[in-house]
Amino acid sequence: MRWHYQWVVLHDFLPTIIGQEMLESILPHLREPTSNKYKPDLRFYNPRNEAFIPVEFSVAAYRFGHSMVRPIYRLNTTLPDRQVIFSLDPNVPNLTGFREFPSTWAIEWNLFFKMGSAPNLGPTRVQPAYKIDSSLVNPLGNLPPSIASQVPSLAERNLLRGLRMGLPSGQAVSRKMAVPVIPDDQLKVGKATEEDSRTNIRLIDISPKFRGNAPLWYYILAESQQGFKTDSTPIRLGKVGGRIVGEVFVGLLLGDKHSFLNQDPLWQPILEFMKDGEFGMAELIAQAMKA
Repeated sequence: MRWHYQWVVLHDFLPTIIGQEMLESILPHLREPTSNKYKPDLRFYNPRNEAFIPVEFSVAAYRFGHSMVRPIYRLNTTLPDRQVIFSLDPNVPNLTGFREFPSTWAIEWNLFFKMGSAPNLGPTRVQPAYKIDSSLVNPLGNLPPSIASQVPSLAERNLLRGLRMGLPSGQAVSRKMAVPVIPDDQLKVGKATEEDSRTNIRLIDISPKFRGNAPLWYYILAESQQGFKTDSTPIRLGKVGGRIVGEVFVGLLLGDKHSFLNQDPLWQPILEFMKDGEFGMAELIAQAMKA
């Protein structure tokens, strides 16, 4: 089961987030699955003793997911309404944690992953994550006291944490990785939509102190946003964010002597578990539901 989950992370999650090209640059053997040659290309993640999670990953790059959170979710088709993620009103049902949820809030996974045919609209449609961009939904701007008692804005919390931990700027990391630096005029704040992209303001319009000095967390979000063209454009992490996230995941797998990447790099999931030759999170959940 552990190997099947690792496979999902490597072959479903990472290609979706960082792109297949970036993943293959880190693991070149994936370009030729039948090849016996196996030599990962970790250019920046090089633990001296044992695998670890760098602060550039935990405090900046992997927080890209905050921009993908939706404000409300339909948990199952038996509930009459969708649930807001957070609310300051205790009378409004919401998904704030640190408590037991009602038994009627059981998850129907086909509302979150494509597990067969599903309509594009209506209560049984799949709820995809929002695109990676430099905006967060409103509930994340005013977290409840049980989660954040002093600084309620998640974006502000992320930025303050990066500052306090002494993270380098996005431009500094980009130069260190030999990736072309994004000009200040192209670093904007807002949603990656056709409606909003034309009026998104520049980061340096918020403060000139950000000129050539963008916070790493923000820079990685804005880097992803450079790929936006239309509302149908898929957006993934760019060369800086994608390399950090990809190398850390692969590096952690390589640091585990029991992982399939160490034991058998060309291993594949059980054939009967696959669907049309593919195995991802949807197929893993389907098998878990049968167990």
